Amino acid sequence: MMGGKLFEVSQDGGMFKDLSVLSPHYVPKELPYRGNEIKAVTRVLTPILSGIKPNNLFLYGKTGTGKTSVVKNVLRELEEAIKSPSANTNRIKAVVSYMNCRLCCNTKYQVLRTVLESDQLKAAELKDRPFDGVRTSSLDGRSPTELYSKMRKTVESNALKLIIVLDEVDMIKDVNDLIYILTRINDEVKEISFEGRAQRGSVIVIGISNKYSFKNSLDPRTKSTLCEEEFVFKPYNAKQLKTILMHRVKLGLRSRSISESNVGLIAAYAAQTNGDARYALKLLQKCCEIAQSQNRKRVKREDVVEAKAKVEEDIIFELITTLPEHHQIALYSIADSAEKGSQYKRLSDIPSDTLFSGEVYESYEKVCKALNRSPKTMRWFGEYLKELEMLGLITLTISGSGVRGNTTLIRLGYPSAEIKKIISASLGIN
Repeated sequence: MMGGKLFEVSQDGGMFKDLSVLSPHYVPKELPYRGNEIKAVTRVLTPILSGIKPNNLFLYGKTGTGKTSVVKNVLRELEEAIKSPSANTNRIKAVVSYMNCRLCCNTKYQVLRTVLESDQLKAAELKDRPFDGVRTSSLDGRSPTELYSKMRKTVESNALKLIIVLDEVDMIKDVNDLIYILTRINDEVKEISFEGRAQRGSVIVIGISNKYSFKNSLDPRTKSTLCEEEFVFKPYNAKQLKTILMHRVKLGLRSRSISESNVGLIAAYAAQTNGDARYALKLLQKCCEIAQSQNRKRVKREDVVEAKAKVEEDIIFELITTLPEHHQIALYSIADSAEKGSQYKRLSDIPSDTLFSGEVYESYEKVCKALNRSPKTMRWFGEYLKELEMLGLITLTISGSGVRGNTTLIRLGYPSAEIKKIISASLGIN
């Protein structure tokens, strides 16, 4: 018998006092260096407390710059303000529906259904609830048009302020249609007498994107309906990241688990990676796990260096394995072509690690055949390339002088052997 010795190291939680504090999903009540952004978002949403529809809001910035945390922080305060007995807002009905569009809601239908199935919309006091009884299964088989009608009716009958947060909004495939119909609801809902006064429900869209040029991809019809305000979040610098990490260390780790100099090293690494606070938190957690696995109660500098390599491996693995199948096949084809070298004759001084989209598409067709999959058209393949670029896995440029005609040039963002190994295991490629 082991006598429970396997668990001796972790009985007291080891180095971690509260592991949830290091999660990127943890939203602290105080957000260092984001005071101006909090004030700006609060200003935009404040009209809700007077029953007035605020402007839609779009936030831009690289991963880990605090966009989601700021929005969740402000919305948490808004909900508390509405519920406060001392506030003159007891006649305001507001519901927040948050979703990450890359993880689960990347189509118009999925977004609409997720909103209608949100827990707050199931509240018994709402009129014209968007489902029968308590069964969300009543939404099965409904078209986007029917879901839209149900949403509009619920918003109108309750003079409801429905706040829809679309995190990574640029991942929605039919985003033009979605934003257009969500904003059009506000033109169609009628004013009603609610809680003794005339009120009108509305839908407020908050979009969050890592892509600064997202709005440029919207068609003119959609842009004209938005009436939005925009804010750009700048990356954190090393000093700011260190402050953020020290705050999390105080809340989440036991005393003397990590030195201030090692926290500074983590911050410096993260500052080199676009000032990504999420990356910094992953590094902090990983180096503590490494130290703890060796039965040590304090992080060494070597642990931070090792953690950096492991976290980067974890990030690329998760990013690739969560891609749709044909995206993975396209990426594998790029990696395979990069290893073999370009088969096309060079007409200019194009770098040797740069590929032509045509040759990569030929490789994609061969991989599809080997996997017994039907290859998509060149048009769809082009969309896959754009999405892979958006995720930072490749870079795309349009050929200039010296190349016959116009073609897309592709460069891989990570080692080809590493990408092929991950996708081979994911898709079963021999």
